[in-house]
Amino acid sequence: ADEVAAILMKGGPASRDLHTKPKFRTGEPVRAIRMNPDSHTRLPRYLRGCQGKIVAHHNGHVFPDTNAHGKGENPQHLYTVQFAARELWGDKAPARDFVHADLWESYLVPA
Repeated sequence: ADEVAAILMKGGPASRDLHTKPKFRTGEPVRAIRMNPDSHTRLPRYLRGCQGKIVAHHNGHVFPDTNAHGKGENPQHLYTVQFAARELWGDKAPARDFVHADLWESYLVPA
């Protein structure tokens, strides 16, 4: 019991081996799904329904939406998606600004 606080502070890796191929490739356009869950999600509301492009693939990681509720790790492919600021906030946003978000595969669909 004396070691619990130290272990929790250290954390642990969330990466997991997957035996499935990634659905998306770097450079591919994607759209974040529209969703309104009753529970935890790591998909920010301001990204929902917006189009971006895959800029990195991080292999498999624990899916927090299920893991946070004790429904299992449900590992999925994790991607960094780049969104143009104008896609998110309209034409008044600077044309050269972007937002990058790490998003799990189930949050994304082909654009």
